[in-house]
Amino acid sequence: MLAIYGIWILYVGHQHEHWFDEAQAWLLARDSSLWQLLAERIRYEGSPGLWHLILWIVIRCGLPYELFFVIPAGFAIAGAALLLWRAPFPPWVRILIVGSYFFGYQYAIVARSYSVDLLLVPLAAMWFADRIDHPVRYAVVIGLMANLNAHGFLVAGLLGLEFLGRLVRNSSLPGAKAWAALAIAGTLGLLALATAWQPADNGFLPAERERPIYIAIDFVRNAFVDGVPPLGTGGSDMLQFILGFEGSILFLIPSAVLIRAAGHGILALAMLTALIGFSILTYASAWHGGLLFLFWIFLLWISWPTTVSISMRRWLVGTIAIICAWQGAQSIRTGLWDIGHIFSPGREAAKVIANYRATHPDGRIAAYGFKVFSAQPWLHANPFFNYHEGAPKPAYLSWKKSEPWKPFGDSREWSAIFRSHPDLIVASTSLQNGRRDQLMAHACQAGYGISQILPGAMMWRGRLVQDDTIMILTKRSGSGCVGACNVNFP
Repeated sequence: MLAIYGIWILYVGHQHEHWFDEAQAWLLARDSSLWQLLAERIRYEGSPGLWHLILWIVIRCGLPYELFFVIPAGFAIAGAALLLWRAPFPPWVRILIVGSYFFGYQYAIVARSYSVDLLLVPLAAMWFADRIDHPVRYAVVIGLMANLNAHGFLVAGLLGLEFLGRLVRNSSLPGAKAWAALAIAGTLGLLALATAWQPADNGFLPAERERPIYIAIDFVRNAFVDGVPPLGTGGSDMLQFILGFEGSILFLIPSAVLIRAAGHGILALAMLTALIGFSILTYASAWHGGLLFLFWIFLLWISWPTTVSISMRRWLVGTIAIICAWQGAQSIRTGLWDIGHIFSPGREAAKVIANYRATHPDGRIAAYGFKVFSAQPWLHANPFFNYHEGAPKPAYLSWKKSEPWKPFGDSREWSAIFRSHPDLIVASTSLQNGRRDQLMAHACQAGYGISQILPGAMMWRGRLVQDDTIMILTKRSGSGCVGACNVNFP
Protein backbone atom coordinates (compact mmCIF):
# COMPACT_ATOMS: atom_id res chain seq x y z
CA MET A 1 0.00 0.00 0.00
CA LEU A 2 2.82 2.42 0.81
CA ALA A 3 4.28 1.89 -2.69
CA ILE A 4 0.94 2.73 -4.31
CA TYR A 5 0.61 5.81 -2.12
CA GLY A 6 4.15 6.92 -2.94
CA ILE A 7 3.61 6.53 -6.69
CA TRP A 8 0.38 8.53 -6.50
CA ILE A 9 1.90 11.37 -4.48
CA LEU A 10 5.04 11.64 -6.60
CA TYR A 11 3.15 11.51 -9.89
CA VAL A 12 0.50 14.06 -8.91
CA GLY A 13 3.18 16.22 -7.30
CA HIS A 14 5.22 16.17 -10.49
CA GLN A 15 2.16 17.36 -12.46
CA HIS A 16 1.17 20.02 -9.91
CA GLU A 17 1.95 23.66 -10.73
CA HIS A 18 2.97 25.61 -7.62
CA TRP A 19 0.83 28.64 -6.85
CA PHE A 20 1.72 31.89 -5.11
CA ASP A 21 1.89 30.66 -1.50
CA GLU A 22 4.27 27.88 -2.46
CA ALA A 23 6.39 30.20 -4.61
CA GLN A 24 6.57 32.86 -1.88
CA ALA A 25 8.22 30.50 0.63
CA TRP A 26 10.70 29.32 -1.99
CA LEU A 27 11.62 32.89 -2.98
CA LEU A 28 12.13 33.96 0.62
CA ALA A 29 14.49 31.03 1.19
CA ARG A 30 16.27 31.54 -2.13
CA ASP A 31 16.85 35.27 -1.86
CA SER A 32 17.70 35.63 1.85
CA SER A 33 20.69 34.98 4.03
CA LEU A 34 19.93 32.75 6.99
CA TRP A 35 19.88 35.73 9.33
CA GLN A 36 17.64 37.78 7.05
CA LEU A 37 15.29 34.86 6.69
CA LEU A 38 14.84 33.95 10.36
CA ALA A 39 15.39 37.30 12.05
CA GLU A 40 13.66 39.69 9.67
CA ARG A 41 11.53 38.35 6.84
CA ILE A 42 9.68 35.33 8.21
CA ARG A 43 7.79 37.49 10.69
CA TYR A 44 5.80 39.04 7.84
CA GLU A 45 4.55 35.60 6.76
CA GLY A 46 2.58 34.98 9.94
CA SER A 47 4.32 31.74 10.89
CA PRO A 48 7.54 30.41 12.44
CA GLY A 49 10.41 29.57 10.14
CA LEU A 50 11.11 25.82 10.13
CA TRP A 51 9.56 25.28 6.68
CA HIS A 52 11.56 28.16 5.23
CA LEU A 53 14.70 26.86 6.92
CA ILE A 54 14.18 23.47 5.26
CA LEU A 55 13.82 25.20 1.89
CA TRP A 56 16.87 27.38 2.59
CA ILE A 57 18.95 24.23 3.14
CA VAL A 58 17.70 22.19 0.18
CA ILE A 59 18.07 25.13 -2.22
CA ARG A 60 21.70 25.51 -1.21
CA CYS A 61 22.15 21.78 -1.66
CA GLY A 62 21.19 22.28 -5.30
CA LEU A 63 17.51 21.27 -5.45
CA PRO A 64 15.88 23.06 -8.44
CA TYR A 65 12.40 24.53 -8.29
CA GLU A 66 11.04 21.93 -10.70
CA LEU A 67 11.77 19.28 -8.04
CA PHE A 68 10.11 21.24 -5.25
CA PHE A 69 7.36 18.61 -5.11
CA VAL A 70 9.71 15.95 -3.70
CA ILE A 71 9.92 17.79 -0.36
CA PRO A 72 6.24 17.56 0.64
CA ALA A 73 6.07 14.12 -0.98
CA GLY A 74 8.95 12.89 1.16
CA PHE A 75 7.34 14.03 4.41
CA ALA A 76 3.98 12.62 3.32
CA ILE A 77 5.39 9.20 2.44
CA ALA A 78 7.31 9.01 5.73
CA GLY A 79 4.17 9.95 7.69
CA ALA A 80 2.09 7.44 5.74
CA ALA A 81 4.63 4.71 6.57
CA LEU A 82 4.19 5.43 10.29
CA LEU A 83 0.42 5.32 9.95
CA LEU A 84 0.40 2.09 7.97
CA TRP A 85 2.99 0.28 10.08
CA ARG A 86 2.64 1.68 13.60
CA ALA A 87 -0.87 3.09 14.10
CA PRO A 88 -3.16 1.00 16.36
CA PHE A 89 -6.17 1.14 14.01
CA PRO A 90 -7.44 -1.81 11.96
CA PRO A 91 -5.48 -2.18 8.70
CA TRP A 92 -8.27 -1.03 6.40
CA VAL A 93 -8.86 2.05 8.57
CA ARG A 94 -5.16 2.93 8.30
CA ILE A 95 -5.42 2.70 4.53
CA LEU A 96 -8.45 4.98 4.48
CA ILE A 97 -6.67 7.55 6.68
CA VAL A 98 -3.69 7.59 4.32
CA GLY A 99 -6.08 8.15 1.43
CA SER A 100 -7.94 11.00 3.17
CA TYR A 101 -7.86 14.42 1.58
CA PHE A 102 -5.06 15.97 3.60
CA PHE A 103 -2.82 12.90 3.35
CA GLY A 104 -3.87 12.02 -0.18
CA TYR A 105 -3.64 15.47 -1.73
CA GLN A 106 -3.69 18.83 0.04
CA TYR A 107 -0.72 18.57 2.42
CA ALA A 108 1.19 15.98 0.37
CA ILE A 109 1.00 17.82 -2.98
CA VAL A 110 0.71 21.52 -2.18
CA ALA A 111 4.15 22.41 -0.86
CA ARG A 112 3.62 24.28 2.39
CA SER A 113 4.62 23.89 6.03
CA TYR A 114 1.68 21.58 6.73
CA SER A 115 3.47 18.88 4.72
CA VAL A 116 5.90 18.39 7.61
CA ASP A 117 2.98 17.94 10.01
CA LEU A 118 2.12 14.76 8.11
CA LEU A 119 5.27 13.27 9.65
CA LEU A 120 5.50 15.07 13.01
CA VAL A 121 1.91 14.44 14.16
CA PRO A 122 2.16 10.64 13.71
CA LEU A 123 5.57 10.71 15.42
CA ALA A 124 4.12 12.60 18.38
CA ALA A 125 1.24 10.10 18.59
CA MET A 126 3.58 7.11 18.36
CA TRP A 127 5.82 8.41 21.16
CA PHE A 128 3.07 9.83 23.37
CA ALA A 129 2.64 6.72 25.53
CA ASP A 130 6.41 6.59 26.30
CA ARG A 131 6.91 10.33 26.72
CA ILE A 132 7.91 9.95 30.37
CA ASP A 133 10.42 7.15 29.78
CA HIS A 134 11.79 8.81 26.62
CA PRO A 135 11.09 12.52 27.14
CA VAL A 136 13.77 14.01 24.89
CA ARG A 137 12.52 12.62 21.58
CA TYR A 138 8.96 13.64 22.40
CA ALA A 139 10.11 17.14 23.33
CA VAL A 140 12.00 17.47 20.03
CA VAL A 141 8.92 16.50 18.03
CA ILE A 142 6.54 18.94 19.71
CA GLY A 143 9.24 21.62 19.60
CA LEU A 144 9.64 21.17 15.85
CA MET A 145 5.86 21.14 15.46
CA ALA A 146 5.75 24.53 17.15
CA ASN A 147 8.10 25.94 14.52
CA LEU A 148 6.06 24.97 11.45
CA ASN A 149 2.96 27.18 11.55
CA ALA A 150 0.90 29.23 13.95
CA HIS A 151 -1.76 26.56 14.44
CA GLY A 152 0.90 23.95 15.18
CA PHE A 153 2.53 26.35 17.64
CA LEU A 154 -0.68 26.57 19.66
CA VAL A 155 -1.25 22.81 19.79
CA ALA A 156 2.42 22.15 20.54
CA GLY A 157 2.13 24.56 23.45
CA LEU A 158 -0.83 22.59 24.82
CA LEU A 159 1.05 19.32 24.40
CA GLY A 160 4.01 20.89 26.15
CA LEU A 161 1.86 21.91 29.10
CA GLU A 162 0.35 18.42 29.28
CA PHE A 163 3.87 16.97 29.12
CA LEU A 164 5.05 19.20 31.97
CA GLY A 165 2.07 18.27 34.10
CA ARG A 166 2.68 14.58 33.49
CA LEU A 167 6.35 14.92 34.47
CA VAL A 168 5.39 16.68 37.69
CA ARG A 169 2.76 14.08 38.58
CA ASN A 170 5.24 11.26 37.94
CA SER A 171 7.98 12.96 40.01
CA SER A 172 10.25 12.87 36.97
CA LEU A 173 11.51 16.45 37.12
CA PRO A 174 14.67 15.69 39.12
CA GLY A 175 15.82 13.43 36.27
CA ALA A 176 18.42 14.74 33.84
CA LYS A 177 16.44 13.53 30.81
CA ALA A 178 13.32 15.33 31.98
CA TRP A 179 15.16 18.61 32.46
CA ALA A 180 16.86 18.21 29.08
CA ALA A 181 13.49 17.58 27.44
CA LEU A 182 11.95 20.66 29.04
CA ALA A 183 14.95 22.75 28.02
CA ILE A 184 14.66 21.55 24.40
CA ALA A 185 10.93 22.10 24.23
CA GLY A 186 11.20 25.52 25.86
CA THR A 187 14.06 26.64 23.62
CA LEU A 188 12.29 25.53 20.45
CA GLY A 189 9.07 27.18 21.62
CA LEU A 190 10.85 30.49 22.26
CA LEU A 191 12.53 30.23 18.86
CA ALA A 192 9.14 29.76 17.22
CA LEU A 193 7.74 32.74 19.11
CA ALA A 194 10.70 34.93 18.16
CA THR A 195 10.57 34.14 14.45
CA ALA A 196 6.78 34.46 14.23
CA TRP A 197 6.35 37.61 16.34
CA GLN A 198 4.32 39.98 14.20
CA PRO A 199 5.85 43.35 13.27
CA ALA A 200 3.70 46.44 13.61
CA ASP A 201 3.94 47.22 9.90
CA ASN A 202 2.68 43.85 8.63
CA GLY A 203 0.00 44.60 6.04
CA PHE A 204 -0.99 41.04 5.18
CA LEU A 205 -4.02 40.40 7.38
CA PRO A 206 -7.34 41.41 5.82
CA ALA A 207 -9.29 44.23 7.40
CA GLU A 208 -12.69 42.57 6.98
CA ARG A 209 -13.58 39.41 8.89
CA GLU A 210 -16.43 36.93 8.70
CA ARG A 211 -18.70 36.51 11.70
CA PRO A 212 -17.08 34.33 14.41
CA ILE A 213 -19.78 31.64 14.31
CA TYR A 214 -19.38 31.32 10.55
CA ILE A 215 -15.59 30.93 10.87
CA ALA A 216 -15.96 28.29 13.60
CA ILE A 217 -18.46 26.22 11.64
CA ASP A 218 -16.46 26.52 8.44
CA PHE A 219 -13.28 25.45 10.21
CA VAL A 220 -14.89 22.25 11.51
CA ARG A 221 -16.57 21.24 8.27
CA ASN A 222 -13.40 21.84 6.26
CA ALA A 223 -11.59 19.47 8.60
CA PHE A 224 -14.02 16.57 8.22
CA VAL A 225 -17.15 16.56 6.02
CA ASP A 226 -17.42 19.74 3.98
CA GLY A 227 -20.71 19.10 2.18
CA VAL A 228 -23.10 16.60 0.66
CA PRO A 229 -22.38 14.74 -1.58
CA PRO A 230 -18.56 14.53 -1.42
CA LEU A 231 -18.26 15.35 -5.14
CA GLY A 232 -20.25 18.09 -6.79
CA THR A 233 -22.32 20.88 -5.30
CA GLY A 234 -25.55 19.05 -4.51
CA GLY A 235 -27.33 22.28 -3.61
CA SER A 236 -26.72 25.87 -2.56
CA ASP A 237 -23.53 26.94 -0.80
CA MET A 238 -25.47 27.58 2.41
CA LEU A 239 -27.00 24.11 2.26
CA GLN A 240 -23.55 22.58 1.81
CA PHE A 241 -22.30 24.70 4.70
CA ILE A 242 -25.01 23.49 7.07
CA LEU A 243 -25.03 19.84 6.00
CA GLY A 244 -21.24 19.65 6.14
CA PHE A 245 -21.10 20.95 9.71
CA GLU A 246 -23.98 18.78 10.92
CA GLY A 247 -22.49 15.71 9.26
CA SER A 248 -19.09 16.40 10.81
CA ILE A 249 -20.53 16.72 14.33
CA LEU A 250 -22.63 13.58 13.92
CA PHE A 251 -19.69 11.46 12.72
CA LEU A 252 -17.44 12.77 15.50
CA ILE A 253 -19.66 11.67 18.39
CA PRO A 254 -18.11 8.16 18.77
CA SER A 255 -14.63 9.72 18.61
CA ALA A 256 -15.56 12.10 21.41
CA VAL A 257 -16.78 9.17 23.51
CA LEU A 258 -13.48 7.29 23.09
CA ILE A 259 -11.29 10.35 23.71
CA ARG A 260 -13.22 11.23 26.86
CA ALA A 261 -13.04 7.64 28.12
CA ALA A 262 -9.27 7.71 27.63
CA GLY A 263 -8.97 10.80 29.82
CA HIS A 264 -7.98 13.13 26.99
CA GLY A 265 -11.21 15.11 26.86
CA ILE A 266 -9.72 18.28 28.32
CA LEU A 267 -6.75 18.12 25.95
CA ALA A 268 -9.07 17.63 22.96
CA LEU A 269 -11.31 20.51 24.01
CA ALA A 270 -8.28 22.75 24.51
CA MET A 271 -6.97 21.88 21.04
CA LEU A 272 -10.32 22.56 19.41
CA THR A 273 -10.74 25.85 21.27
CA ALA A 274 -7.22 27.02 20.44
CA LEU A 275 -7.47 26.20 16.74
CA ILE A 276 -10.91 27.70 16.24
CA GLY A 277 -10.23 30.68 18.49
CA PHE A 278 -7.04 31.53 16.64
CA SER A 279 -8.86 31.36 13.30
CA ILE A 280 -11.58 33.67 14.58
CA LEU A 281 -9.15 36.22 16.00
CA THR A 282 -6.58 36.27 13.22
CA TYR A 283 -6.95 34.64 9.82
CA ALA A 284 -8.59 31.47 8.54
CA SER A 285 -8.41 29.59 5.26
CA ALA A 286 -10.07 26.34 4.28
CA TRP A 287 -6.81 24.36 4.35
CA HIS A 288 -6.17 25.24 8.00
CA GLY A 289 -8.91 22.77 8.89
CA GLY A 290 -6.53 19.98 7.90
CA LEU A 291 -4.59 20.53 11.12
CA LEU A 292 -7.73 19.83 13.11
CA PHE A 293 -8.08 16.62 11.11
CA LEU A 294 -4.47 15.61 11.86
CA PHE A 295 -4.82 16.28 15.57
CA TRP A 296 -8.07 14.28 15.56
CA ILE A 297 -6.01 11.35 14.26
CA PHE A 298 -3.46 12.08 17.00
CA LEU A 299 -6.16 11.95 19.70
CA LEU A 300 -7.64 8.76 18.29
CA TRP A 301 -4.18 7.16 18.16
CA ILE A 302 -3.34 7.90 21.81
CA SER A 303 -6.86 6.95 22.96
CA TRP A 304 -7.32 3.75 20.94
CA PRO A 305 -6.21 1.22 23.63
CA THR A 306 -9.01 2.44 25.92
CA THR A 307 -11.79 -0.08 26.47
CA VAL A 308 -15.25 0.85 25.18
CA SER A 309 -18.26 -1.29 24.39
CA ILE A 310 -18.21 -3.45 21.26
CA SER A 311 -21.10 -1.50 19.74
CA MET A 312 -19.37 1.83 20.39
CA ARG A 313 -16.15 0.48 18.88
CA ARG A 314 -18.07 -0.50 15.76
CA TRP A 315 -19.68 2.92 15.53
CA LEU A 316 -16.27 4.49 16.02
CA VAL A 317 -14.61 2.47 13.26
CA GLY A 318 -17.58 3.07 10.97
CA THR A 319 -17.58 6.85 11.39
CA ILE A 320 -13.81 7.10 10.91
CA ALA A 321 -14.21 5.08 7.74
CA ILE A 322 -17.01 7.32 6.46
CA ILE A 323 -15.04 10.53 7.05
CA CYS A 324 -11.85 9.18 5.47
CA ALA A 325 -13.61 7.48 2.54
CA TRP A 326 -15.56 10.71 1.93
CA GLN A 327 -12.29 12.62 1.79
CA GLY A 328 -10.61 9.85 -0.21
CA ALA A 329 -13.03 10.39 -3.08
CA GLN A 330 -12.15 14.08 -2.97
CA SER A 331 -8.41 13.26 -2.95
CA ILE A 332 -8.75 11.19 -6.10
CA ARG A 333 -10.89 13.72 -7.92
CA THR A 334 -8.65 16.66 -7.00
CA GLY A 335 -5.48 14.78 -7.89
CA LEU A 336 -6.84 13.64 -11.25
CA TRP A 337 -7.98 17.18 -11.97
CA ASP A 338 -4.53 18.52 -11.08
CA ILE A 339 -2.94 16.04 -13.49
CA GLY A 340 -5.09 17.20 -16.40
CA HIS A 341 -5.38 20.93 -15.68
CA ILE A 342 -3.26 23.94 -14.78
CA PHE A 343 -3.36 24.74 -11.07
CA SER A 344 -1.26 27.89 -11.43
CA PRO A 345 0.24 29.28 -14.68
CA GLY A 346 3.37 30.72 -13.08
CA ARG A 347 5.76 28.72 -15.24
CA GLU A 348 3.95 29.70 -18.45
CA ALA A 349 3.99 33.35 -17.38
CA ALA A 350 7.73 33.10 -16.71
CA LYS A 351 8.27 31.73 -20.22
CA VAL A 352 6.33 34.65 -21.71
CA ILE A 353 8.39 37.11 -19.68
CA ALA A 354 11.69 35.44 -20.59
CA ASN A 355 10.83 35.29 -24.30
CA TYR A 356 9.74 38.93 -24.30
CA ARG A 357 12.91 39.99 -22.50
CA ALA A 358 15.03 38.09 -25.02
CA THR A 359 13.54 40.03 -27.94
CA HIS A 360 12.94 43.31 -26.10
CA PRO A 361 15.87 43.74 -23.69
CA ASP A 362 14.81 47.29 -22.86
CA GLY A 363 11.09 46.54 -22.65
CA ARG A 364 9.29 47.61 -19.50
CA ILE A 365 7.21 44.87 -17.84
CA ALA A 366 4.62 45.70 -15.18
CA ALA A 367 2.95 43.42 -12.64
CA TYR A 368 -0.58 43.61 -11.26
CA GLY A 369 -2.00 41.26 -8.60
CA PHE A 370 0.01 39.15 -6.16
CA LYS A 371 -0.55 35.84 -7.96
CA VAL A 372 1.73 36.89 -10.81
CA PHE A 373 4.60 36.30 -8.36
CA SER A 374 4.15 32.58 -8.98
CA ALA A 375 6.33 33.26 -12.05
CA GLN A 376 9.27 34.58 -10.00
CA PRO A 377 10.90 31.26 -8.94
CA TRP A 378 11.29 30.35 -12.61
CA LEU A 379 13.23 33.57 -13.24
CA HIS A 380 16.65 34.56 -11.99
CA ALA A 381 15.56 38.04 -10.89
CA ASN A 382 12.55 40.29 -10.54
CA PRO A 383 11.53 41.48 -14.05
CA PHE A 384 8.86 44.00 -13.02
CA PHE A 385 9.86 47.64 -13.29
CA ASN A 386 6.96 48.75 -11.04
CA TYR A 387 8.11 46.52 -8.17
CA HIS A 388 11.04 48.06 -6.25
CA GLU A 389 11.89 50.06 -9.37
CA GLY A 390 12.91 46.91 -11.23
CA ALA A 391 15.66 45.89 -8.79
CA PRO A 392 16.67 42.21 -9.26
CA LYS A 393 15.85 41.56 -5.61
CA PRO A 394 13.58 41.14 -3.79
CA ALA A 395 11.70 38.74 -6.03
CA TYR A 396 9.44 37.67 -3.15
CA LEU A 397 6.44 39.76 -2.17
CA SER A 398 6.87 42.17 0.72
CA TRP A 399 3.85 42.48 3.03
CA LYS A 400 5.03 45.68 4.69
CA LYS A 401 2.42 48.40 5.01
CA SER A 402 4.97 50.82 3.58
CA GLU A 403 5.33 48.73 0.42
CA PRO A 404 4.20 50.99 -2.48
CA TRP A 405 3.25 48.04 -4.71
CA LYS A 406 -0.17 46.81 -3.61
CA PRO A 407 -0.51 43.02 -3.79
CA PHE A 408 -4.32 42.94 -3.91
CA GLY A 409 -4.58 45.73 -6.45
CA ASP A 410 -7.44 48.13 -7.11
CA SER A 411 -8.59 50.50 -9.82
CA ARG A 412 -6.09 53.14 -8.71
CA GLU A 413 -3.25 50.68 -8.99
CA TRP A 414 -4.55 49.61 -12.40
CA SER A 415 -4.67 53.23 -13.58
CA ALA A 416 -1.18 53.93 -12.26
CA ILE A 417 0.20 51.12 -14.40
CA PHE A 418 -1.19 52.66 -17.58
CA ARG A 419 0.16 56.09 -16.66
CA SER A 420 3.64 54.54 -16.55
CA HIS A 421 3.24 53.27 -20.15
CA PRO A 422 4.65 49.73 -19.81
CA ASP A 423 5.33 47.63 -22.88
CA LEU A 424 3.97 44.45 -21.30
CA ILE A 425 1.58 43.90 -18.40
CA VAL A 426 1.38 40.63 -16.47
CA ALA A 427 -1.88 40.70 -14.52
CA SER A 428 -3.86 38.50 -12.19
CA THR A 429 -7.44 39.57 -11.58
CA SER A 430 -8.67 36.61 -9.55
CA LEU A 431 -9.71 38.88 -6.69
CA GLN A 432 -11.71 41.20 -8.94
CA ASN A 433 -13.88 38.80 -10.92
CA GLY A 434 -16.90 41.03 -10.39
CA ARG A 435 -15.05 44.03 -11.86
CA ARG A 436 -13.07 42.23 -14.54
CA ASP A 437 -15.06 43.72 -17.43
CA GLN A 438 -14.57 47.18 -15.99
CA LEU A 439 -10.82 46.64 -15.68
CA MET A 440 -10.58 45.34 -19.22
CA ALA A 441 -12.57 48.31 -20.56
CA HIS A 442 -10.13 50.60 -18.77
CA ALA A 443 -7.22 48.74 -20.36
CA CYS A 444 -8.72 49.18 -23.82
CA GLN A 445 -9.26 52.86 -23.27
CA ALA A 446 -5.59 53.14 -22.31
CA GLY A 447 -4.58 51.42 -25.56
CA TYR A 448 -3.88 47.91 -24.25
CA GLY A 449 -5.36 44.59 -25.23
CA ILE A 450 -5.05 40.99 -24.11
CA SER A 451 -2.44 39.12 -26.10
CA GLN A 452 -2.51 35.91 -24.05
CA ILE A 453 -4.63 34.29 -21.37
CA LEU A 454 -2.82 31.75 -19.21
CA PRO A 455 -5.54 29.72 -17.48
CA GLY A 456 -5.25 28.46 -13.93
CA ALA A 457 -7.69 27.42 -11.24
CA MET A 458 -7.46 26.12 -7.70
CA MET A 459 -9.48 23.13 -6.58
CA TRP A 460 -10.43 22.38 -2.99
CA ARG A 461 -11.78 18.94 -2.13
CA GLY A 462 -13.06 18.25 -5.62
CA ARG A 463 -14.62 21.68 -6.15
CA LEU A 464 -13.19 24.62 -8.08
CA VAL A 465 -12.91 27.47 -5.62
CA GLN A 466 -10.59 30.12 -7.00
CA ASP A 467 -9.46 31.46 -10.34
CA ASP A 468 -5.71 31.71 -10.85
CA THR A 469 -5.66 32.97 -14.44
CA ILE A 470 -2.86 35.30 -15.53
CA MET A 471 -3.35 37.69 -18.44
CA ILE A 472 -0.68 39.17 -20.68
CA LEU A 473 -1.54 42.63 -22.01
CA THR A 474 0.35 44.54 -24.69
CA LYS A 475 -0.02 47.89 -26.40
CA ARG A 476 -2.53 47.93 -29.25
CA SER A 477 -3.56 50.50 -31.80
CA GLY A 478 -6.85 51.29 -33.56
CA SER A 479 -10.14 49.47 -33.12
CA GLY A 480 -8.40 46.14 -32.67
CA CYS A 481 -7.86 47.01 -29.03
CA VAL A 482 -11.53 46.82 -28.15
CA GLY A 483 -11.99 43.49 -29.83
CA ALA A 484 -8.93 42.11 -28.06
CA CYS A 485 -10.58 42.77 -24.71
CA ASN A 486 -13.84 41.03 -25.45
CA VAL A 487 -12.57 37.63 -24.38
CA ASN A 488 -14.40 34.85 -22.58
CA PHE A 489 -12.28 33.84 -19.61
CA PRO A 490 -11.80 30.15 -18.80
